[in-house]
Amino acid sequence: MARTADLQIYGLTGLLRDLRRLPKEASDELRTSSKEIATRYMVPAYKAAAMNAGPWGPAIAATVRAKRDRVPAVSIGSNRRGAFSGGASPTMVRYPSHAGTRGKSGAAGTLPPAFGAGTGWMHSMGRYKGDALREWLSAVDRIKRKFERGA
Repeated sequence: MARTADLQIYGLTGLLRDLRRLPKEASDELRTSSKEIATRYMVPAYKAAAMNAGPWGPAIAATVRAKRDRVPAVSIGSNRRGAFSGGASPTMVRYPSHAGTRGKSGAAGTLPPAFGAGTGWMHSMGRYKGDALREWLSAVDRIKRKFERGA
């Protein structure tokens, strides 16, 4: 599974480890809040950015979904074959449409010339980060206070 981090938060691993000590309901509430934040901030940003992925943009944008995780996250791509002529899936064109012939996807000339230099579409968004982070930290604080009180 491909993973990408848009934002590095020092101490996040320790924070998530500490949150595991709270009741299961706290983790469920955090996952729900994180999915809502991802739906509100990240999904629109990634969909808009994916539209700049050349001719594959609309198909990639249609596959952007919020994930239910403890931190806001999105899933991009699907393995539905045949989304493109030649039988490629959105997952197959996601990285090459971003990176083009650079990196592992373009090793030994394995990409068709249509990918060219790539559009770098995954780096073209980011304004959501500050608001999403503030809202997520507020949700963490709210959940921590609620379950430390024994609610």
